[in-house]
Amino acid sequence: MAPRKRVQSQAAGPPQALVDNAKKRRAATDASTNAASRKRKRASEAEASQVEQAKVKRPKWGRVVGRLAGLMEMPMDILFEIFGHLMPLDVLRLARTTKQFRRLLMHRSAVSIWIAARKNVPDLPDCPPYMSEPQFANLVFDTHCHECLAPNIRSVDWRIARRICSKCAKECMVEDYSCFHGESVYKAVPSKYGKRGRPSYYAKDLNEFQLKRASFTEPEERDKFVKERQALVVQMEKHGAQLEAWAANQAKDRSEQLDDLRRERKEAIIEKLTHLGWGHEIEQIPYRDDLSHHRLVKQPTRLTPRIWANIQGEMVNYMEQMKTQRLERERKALVISRKRIAISILRDYKISRLPLTDIMPEPMDFCALPPVLEILELPTETQVTEATFAPIVETMDEFISEWRTGILGQLVQKVKDSLHPPPVSRQSESATTTATSGTASSSSAHPSGKGKAKAVEPPIPNDSQIIQDLSLATTVFNCKNCNPRFGNYGHYGSSYGADTDSEDEFFDWEFGFGPRRLRSTSNPLFFPKVLGHRCLTKQHGFNWDNPNGDPTRQYDYPMGNRTRWGCHLLQLDEKAGKMAANVISACELDPETTTSVQMDESSHRLACLECLDWSDEVQDEAEASVFGWRAAVTHNCRMHPARTNIKWKLIDDKLATRIVDADEEYKLNSIVSMLMLQGLVPDAYADPPEEVAWLCVQCMDLPNETECMELSKMKTHLNMTHSISEPQENRDYYKDYEVPQGRKARIPKLRITLNMDRPYDVPGPGERRHESWCLGLSLSDEEFEDDYFDDYFF
Repeated sequence: MAPRKRVQSQAAGPPQALVDNAKKRRAATDASTNAASRKRKRASEAEASQVEQAKVKRPKWGRVVGRLAGLMEMPMDILFEIFGHLMPLDVLRLARTTKQFRRLLMHRSAVSIWIAARKNVPDLPDCPPYMSEPQFANLVFDTHCHECLAPNIRSVDWRIARRICSKCAKECMVEDYSCFHGESVYKAVPSKYGKRGRPSYYAKDLNEFQLKRASFTEPEERDKFVKERQALVVQMEKHGAQLEAWAANQAKDRSEQLDDLRRERKEAIIEKLTHLGWGHEIEQIPYRDDLSHHRLVKQPTRLTPRIWANIQGEMVNYMEQMKTQRLERERKALVISRKRIAISILRDYKISRLPLTDIMPEPMDFCALPPVLEILELPTETQVTEATFAPIVETMDEFISEWRTGILGQLVQKVKDSLHPPPVSRQSESATTTATSGTASSSSAHPSGKGKAKAVEPPIPNDSQIIQDLSLATTVFNCKNCNPRFGNYGHYGSSYGADTDSEDEFFDWEFGFGPRRLRSTSNPLFFPKVLGHRCLTKQHGFNWDNPNGDPTRQYDYPMGNRTRWGCHLLQLDEKAGKMAANVISACELDPETTTSVQMDESSHRLACLECLDWSDEVQDEAEASVFGWRAAVTHNCRMHPARTNIKWKLIDDKLATRIVDADEEYKLNSIVSMLMLQGLVPDAYADPPEEVAWLCVQCMDLPNETECMELSKMKTHLNMTHSISEPQENRDYYKDYEVPQGRKARIPKLRITLNMDRPYDVPGPGERRHESWCLGLSLSDEEFEDDYFDDYFF
């Protein structure tokens, strides 16, 4: 059986192989077809997915979601080790990210993480026992307001453990007041210093303390609670002081770090500019323009190539400006050095003309002369020495004469403006017309009754006539700087008082402080000495306008600066002119022709009959003050400011022998002499009063030029400052041109006894006298004496 089967199988083998091969071919064809179809299907699916993805665009900077979730799958010991290397603020922010982190980090078992993070901050005090670690980290490092959560709140009230913004502080903080039964909460509730040093409390702490204290019914428990709170407050204040010190150190360290960054940036910028050729120019920059003050240099960031490329153009422009300013400074310094040479030439000229008999220019006026200014403004390359000024020295008299003519013209113009003021505006003119309509209508009517007469203006005098009138002793000027109240004396509206000659306006009750006498603190000024008044060329006060040390403007004693000659401070004083005319008439001279020089050459003396001191022993005997003509005008201005026709008595040669010097008489007093011998009265009282009229030749026209002094003080100055032990007049010191007038002119205290009839209203000897002292006043001259430092401020 078996062989037969094998034979059959062999016989049937070829057809079966063909069949199998056909099947294999069909299977391969089907597989390739299926694979192609699957490829096409996958390609179509890929294309469809790409289209869908194209339709739904993901953001370019999408939020990374879920990456921190893997941290919670890490072992806790590794996680705690990682968190221990963070800063407290980082741990605090991490606890606010998810609920899982919050549950982990806010648990008591995570306190080691907070302690390790806190120790990463150098010198930070330990967490106080009355706060948890997260609370402490939130107080110290989080910059949000604890009330309104406003950001960037840098101020922390460490003693009350709160970070509150200024807006919330107005509502949350309250001042100290009695909170319970008249008792204070002092030291029982944490507080800080409020307004005017009063304690300021946090309102929630106050309410909590009051409610807690009110909950105790037993006094012992209540007192125990108060003591516990007081101990807590002491602990909070102690820890708050430590935190304040730590915060101050942190701010200091941060400031130093920023300074280091700025310094590194400045050095890097200087290095860049030096490579561009600005190294020498940087060394010449003054401190006020230093590179550290530039907005692009003082930034606390490192200089990178990109930043330098952005700021290079502006920094180069800044260096070009610094170069321009340096050239200007060098030019000013060169002109100043030339001015010093010009001042030395002017000094030599003045010294050779001592004593001064005419007005001389100050350094500022001399350097403003056209020929001198031309030399000062020569090109920088030209060297200027004293020889350069030789042509000017040869014709100095002509230049100074022209300058005197110029200032005289200014004074003449000033007089013209005073005689004919500028026209009044229509608005003020209408107001004046309305206010004076009653008197104007009657005074402006024509004498014949036909309409109104036109106002006739006086003719304008020419310059020669004005110059001739300036020389008269009745032309009086007053300096606004020496007397700031000039032209504004209370409610009188005139230079010295009311426009009345009948009564002496003695009292002024307007201000409610009792009676006071009107007086002027300056002396009347007369031509030609008025041209040398020191206020016309020197201004007292702080010298803010001379930063470069210009020697023509610098004036150190007293603090001030020199100016060019100007008469804007002068003002014609018509009332004082009438007083001077009255004095000249009393001297039996003609006020229309008498000049101030003629009055100075005369030796007339006058006694004031308005200030008589009647004797208490003799019926017809009175003591009167004696003055020279200038002192008489000054006395009239000060003691009788409202009157221009007071009575004077001319002292003839016979009466002149009876004149007594009050200062000498005072020293001859036996009591005063005894006090001088005992050393109880200063030695200055033993010396006769001196005239303040002397100036130093060595300091002439220099920045350290002094004011006028007495002769004794001038000699002391020369000895101490210039080492001149034996000075000589007109070589080491000279008399000021302005003398005998000026702010420091001395009025001698001369008295004379006159025999004259006693008026009926003056009490006789032995009778009761009602003098002005009963009203709290004194009429003596000593009260109104012009003190040495009366017109100066310090």
